[in-house]
Parts: sequence; C-alpha cells; structure tokens
Amino acid sequence: MNRQLQPPTSQQITAAAGSNLALSFASLSAAKRRAMTVFYAYCRVADDLVDDRQKSRAEKLADLAFWRAEIAQCCAADGAPASPLGRELRAIVSAYRLPRQPLLDLLDGVAMDVNQSRYANFGELERYCYRVASAVGLVSIEIFQYTDPRAKDYAVALGLAFQLTNILRDVRYDFEHYGRVYVPQDELAAFNVSEADLFAAAPHAGRESLLKMQAFRAEHYFQKAARLFPRADRANFVAAELMTEVYHRLLRKIRAHGCRLPARPLRLNKLQKLLAVRHARRHGATVNAGSRRAPLTVAVIGGGYAGLSAACHLAAGGHRVELFEAKNFLGGRAHSFTDHASGRVLDNSPHAFFGCYRSFWALCDTLGARHKLAGQDGLAIPYLDRQGRRAMLRAAHWPAPWHLLGGLLGCKALTMRDRLAIIQFGARLKFGAAPRVEETAGHWLRRRGQTANAIRCLWEPFCLAALNEHPDTASAHLLRAVIRQCLLGAKADSAVYRNRVGLSELLSPELDRFLAATDSRIHRNRGVRAILFAGGSVSGLRLADGTTVTADAYVSAVPCPALRALLPPDAPLTANLRRLGTAPILSVYLTTDCPILSPGAFTALLDSPVQWIFNHDRAAAPGPHLHNLTISAAGRLMDLPNDELLALLWAEINRYFPATASGRILRHLIYKSRDATLAAIPGVEQFRPGARTAWDNFYLAGDWTQTGLPATIESATLSGQLAAAAVN
Repeated sequence: MNRQLQPPTSQQITAAAGSNLALSFASLSAAKRRAMTVFYAYCRVADDLVDDRQKSRAEKLADLAFWRAEIAQCCAADGAPASPLGRELRAIVSAYRLPRQPLLDLLDGVAMDVNQSRYANFGELERYCYRVASAVGLVSIEIFQYTDPRAKDYAVALGLAFQLTNILRDVRYDFEHYGRVYVPQDELAAFNVSEADLFAAAPHAGRESLLKMQAFRAEHYFQKAARLFPRADRANFVAAELMTEVYHRLLRKIRAHGCRLPARPLRLNKLQKLLAVRHARRHGATVNAGSRRAPLTVAVIGGGYAGLSAACHLAAGGHRVELFEAKNFLGGRAHSFTDHASGRVLDNSPHAFFGCYRSFWALCDTLGARHKLAGQDGLAIPYLDRQGRRAMLRAAHWPAPWHLLGGLLGCKALTMRDRLAIIQFGARLKFGAAPRVEETAGHWLRRRGQTANAIRCLWEPFCLAALNEHPDTASAHLLRAVIRQCLLGAKADSAVYRNRVGLSELLSPELDRFLAATDSRIHRNRGVRAILFAGGSVSGLRLADGTTVTADAYVSAVPCPALRALLPPDAPLTANLRRLGTAPILSVYLTTDCPILSPGAFTALLDSPVQWIFNHDRAAAPGPHLHNLTISAAGRLMDLPNDELLALLWAEINRYFPATASGRILRHLIYKSRDATLAAIPGVEQFRPGARTAWDNFYLAGDWTQTGLPATIESATLSGQLAAAAVN
C-alpha cells in the first residue's frame, strides 16, 4: 500500500492539519479527544488523497477502494484492518459503536471530487455536502454521546452549514487549484453569471446576488441546526458549539465583506478563533443562545413588502416558508404594472426611499438588490411655488447634525426667522422633546414656535409625504418619529432614493430564488379566502381555489381592511381593527405633447393640491412626455369625475409651469388607492396591534401594525422582521 495512506499516528495528521474541527477537541475528555483525533485523521486522509494532484484518477479510485475495505474490516466482528490508522479506527468503532454508513458516505463524498467538478443543481450539491460534512457530524455525535434523537437532524443541518461556508470561502481557490465549481450550474444561469463572470475582476450585480444567496442558504442551515440543538445533551456537545461559533463567525466575516471572491480565501486569524472559542465556552454558540423553537413550516399571507420581509427573515432563521399572494405580482399596495398602451412598467404610485430606512436597506443588502435604486448622498428636494419661485432644500457637506443647518441656510424659500425657528425646534427634538397625548402635528408645530412659512415650506410637504395626512389632522407622535429618524441623524439618513425598476421587481426575482434555496417558495395567484380558526389556534388556510393548506404557524401580512374580513367577527382583534382608518393617495400619469420637467427630474409644489411631480422620460426627446402627479391625503379629489379631475390638475400644471399652457394631455392613467395607508391621526398608536395575537400560532405583519412609524415601506419591512422575531 502507498506509504502516504499509512501515516505513523493519527495525532500527527490532526496536528498538521490545523483545522477548525481539531480546534474544538480540547473541550473533550481524554478518551473522546483521542477518538475524535483518530476519526478526524481518517477524514483528513480521505480528503487529501482525492486532492493529490500528483495521482491519476485511477490511483485515487484505488486508494478509495482500499479505505472501503478498511471500513469493512473496522466494522466486522473479527476484522483486521491493514493500515495503522485503520487499526486505530477499528478501536473507536468498537468502543463507540460507530455506524458504518456515514463512514462510507464520507468516502462516497470525496469520490464525487474525483468523478465530477460541476453540480447541476443544489440537489446534487446537497448530496455532496451531506456525504463530506453531515456524515462527519453523524459520526461525531456518536463519540460525543447523546440521548435526544434530534441530535441526528442537528448533525445533518450543521454539517450542511459548515460545508456551505467552506464552499463560499473557497470558491476561487477550488477553481484555480482543482478546477472545481461548487456553485450549482442552474443557479449560475438563473443569475445570468457565467464561470468567467464568477471570477472576473469587473463588478457584476448578478454575481453579488448569487454569492449572497449561497451565504443566505448557509445561514439558514446554521439557524436550523440551532433550532435542533439537543439541549438535554448540551454538556456533551461543547465541542459542537465551539465549532459552530468558529464557522458561524467565518460566515459573518464573509458576509461583511460582501461575499466577494478575494484572491486568498477569507479566514479567521488565531486571535479571532480564540475569541470565538472563549465566547462559546462562556455563553454557548451565538445561534444556540436563548430559547429557540424547532424548525417550522410557516404560511405567510400576502406578498406585499411586509410579507416579503417576514418570509425572508423566517427562511434565514431556519424555517420553511410558503407565501401565498392573490395576484400575479408582488408589492401589495406598492406595486408596479405594465401600461399596455406604452409598454412601460409603471408604479401604482411613485415612492421615495430614505437613507434612514434601516430594515428596508438591510433586506436589499441581504438579497443583493441595492443596485435597483438610485439616489443622492444627502437630502436634495427642489420646490416650486405659485409665483414660479424655485428653492432647493439641500443638505450641506458638513458633519452631522450641521448638514441640515447648512441646507436651511441655502433654502431661499425660508426667511432667517423661519430658519431660526426650525433650528431651535430640531435642537429640542434632538434632546427628546415630545408632543402631548393625541396632539395634532399642526398644533404641536405651532406650539413649538414654527412659523407659518416654515410649516408651509418644510413641515407640511414632509408630513404629507411621510404620513399621508395634513399636519392639522396628522399624529404629532408619528411626525416626531419620522423627523428624528430622517432629518436629525446622519446626512445619509435624509438622502432620497428612487427605484430604477418597478416596485414589484425591487425584491424579485431575487427573493424567489433565495426562498427556493431554503426549500421555501412564493405562490402567486393563490389568494387566501378564509383563515380556519380552531380554539386558540389557526388550523389552516382555505385558498381561493378551494384547497386547504396547513402549517405550523401563520403570518398575516395583508392590509388591515382585508384582514378584518378574514377574522372571526366577534374576536377582540376584529373590534380593535375597526378603529383603524385608512387614508387615500391619488396618482395620475399624464402623457403630454410638451415637457413639464426635464427627464428624470422631480419637484415639490407648494400651495397646490398636487404635492409632487415626477418626470418619467428616459431622455430628452421631442415627445410625447410622461409625468406622474402624486396627491397625498387626496380627500375630496378621490370622488371627482375624471374629466373634472384632469381639468383641475392641468390648470395647476399651467399655473406652475406657464410654458405648458399651449400644450395638451394626449393620454392619462388615473390610479385611485382609497386604502393606501393607515390613517396616521392622533391616538392611532393605541389601536395598532403588535405581531402576536390571541391565537398561539397566528402573527401579524403590515405597515399598519405597531412599528412606531407611519405606513411606509420601511414600516412594512420592519413589521415583517418583527413578525418573524415573534414566530421565533
């Protein structure tokens, strides 16, 4: 036999490897440490023999055949292995009654590295990961010893997490040294990434999302393993917790670097490993901390931003998700559609995204979707009044919080008195000044010394945009929350972003693929007709097609009026939701024969029922020209006949932009959303429900739930995160 297959001792092999696996052995008793040292040496030898580039394929297969024979001898009652390591292995097989199959599975796994270098799909890759990593875990837990039968499922999930982390770390190294690509071929194709793109120096948005999906999948298995952790056997599983902490920190380091592919694989240095071991010894592995529920199947109702956020967080948290959306598109009340006359993808109402949207941006970063939005480096909002006077509220290039002061000084629409009043008001807010209970925003602003012109130029447009309410009817508490979040933080917090793609495409198809990577899925055109309640729980969902689906837990992420219709009429939650009103938004697309604004521009109108105008032209051209007019808190305008509404809006445009007086409207599209947002009026907070309900497996998400924010996309995504945390 080749001398390389007969190392003098297992200790020498293990010591030379310097593996994360070997690092955890110090936590074991002397006998278990010895057993794990022998088993690890076997794993190391099997792995090294297929990576030996000096050997032919036939030689590698012959070596694997030798070790299959050795395992047969190790497991036979009167077996006599031929190699020194085989004899050591036989001793621990006998002492710990190690199962034969995972020992052979490891050999079958490394044999895959001899026979193939590409994986068609994750099913193939999962089989490989199971053999080379989960099988190692299944043997290890026998040496650790356990009583909880969930330990086997834990070992399988943790092995997948470890191996997927190794693969992500070594993507470039495996290709350059062995010609292997462990990223599934169908996933490369789905993100439109070739192997050349995978390793190219040039940025590639598809590659970023693809690699982030691999990390998302690994995180899912870490969390799934944490939920399966055999707590009754914790004293025997310290070594597993040490390994988990080290590998999980490695994954977090990879994610912190944007899942890029550096020339040298990212690794934890010795200090980082020691800190991980110290933390795990003191507190247990991070993902095992606290009380965690077993992995669940969770049904999410509604494919708006709240439902999408909940689904993403639940899947990342180790659960399996089935999301049901009644329509064939995502986004809910913030969606896009195709205008068949022009072929353009339009939003039902244009949305602005602020830099302070923490939950929303975190979701985009998870999916690698940030490139789908474009924005500023700070607040920059143009204004126009009835007299044609233009002004710009632009954050200055000064350190926070002075950037806002610089912006106020440069805004020509504000007098010095206005500016001083706003600065004094901001200083009070910075130090926590709060409005009175059930005070309107208008009353609060005036009580705090805001001038009529400051309210007109700054606070009224801001309140209408953020709360969809006029200051005289809006909740002062909600306005305060938005001002503190958006205007009183860092300069980047007030930056305004606009979506480059339709609202329905912001998180899709990335989220579809990320969920599929964890055996979860989105079901479009499958609306929920009824929620089936049984005592203190939900027992299932009846879909519009008559079928019934069941799950372990259920998250409703539909608008408040839709949920009311699904709840028992006599339930306290139903009565509570009746107290929550809604507010309308009117969005009008005008195709005109003359331009109103330059391509891509937008502006706020002061003293007009039209708050915002957006130009949707892609480039300067003779025409026709497409603009959107957005009217928040639309009120009486919602019921105007279309011809009267258009006449009013065109008169407003002519008044503010006199050059359009000789122009005409070629085509219009009016989108009326009567229940666009929660009515953000004083006192509404006491009626907004939290994520938990009276039913033990039923949870709520939605921009109208208790998030501390008005009904924005940030509130929606935050609510999904809160619902997922409640399920956990």
